[in-house]
Amino acid sequence: MKFTYDDNGVITCITRDVSGLWPYNRSVAEVPDTDENRRADISGGWQFKDGKVVQRVYSPEELSKKAEAEKVRRLAEAESAIAPLVRAVKLKIATDEEMKRLKAWELYSVMVNRVDTASPDWPEVPDVA
Repeated sequence: MKFTYDDNGVITCITRDVSGLWPYNRSVAEVPDTDENRRADISGGWQFKDGKVVQRVYSPEELSKKAEAEKVRRLAEAESAIAPLVRAVKLKIATDEEMKRLKAWELYSVMVNRVDTASPDWPEVPDVA
């Protein structure tokens, strides 16, 4: 297996054919094609460290950035669910089920907004259809 990795050792491309790599601003390494090494992917969660492919260990700053991105994603998901329900209420055509879903999603949105991204404890996504 051949792959490229960045200055932090994060694997950015994996292939069996080295001619398929474009290592601009990257380093290239080769490791045995084993089951253990094949678990790696290019999602950003794997590193080449000390000559081995290992799961990435994120710095506190990286973890905080990931949590901030997750918070933004969750809030967007909640707002996407809330918007049509709010319109139904505004138009006075909301069903009891829609009112229940609106309350659940609004509560979820508030709880997500309160999450401390330094040590995130995410609330459950509403289990309403």
